[in-house]
Amino acid sequence: MTPHEKELVDTVRQAIESKNLIRFWYENTTTAHKDWRVVEPYVIGKFPKKFLQLSAWSVPTMEQLYNGQKESWKAYILRNISQVQILEQKFQVRSDYDSTGNGMSEILSAAKK
Repeated sequence: MTPHEKELVDTVRQAIESKNLIRFWYENTTTAHKDWRVVEPYVIGKFPKKFLQLSAWSVPTMEQLYNGQKESWKAYILRNISQVQILEQKFQVRSDYDSTGNGMSEILSAAKK
């Protein structure tokens, strides 16, 4: 785990435990799309032979909704996240939340149901 990832894990873990939304800058390396994201953070972990990831419920802004983004479950690669801010807004755990991280081999933090 890189120092950047460790710092992110520590920050996001706080938000997961307190059930606060977070906002962060995300650079999607697959599509080269970069923008701010607001999410309900649920699980930080790793799939076998993959990067550390955040499993979260995406909460698009009005502009993102207008551009076709929808609320949904998303996975974010931690190394592509920066400028994390814990927001004051709280969330309720979703009924379809999977605390196993959908098969993650290693879980560093997970929301309690």
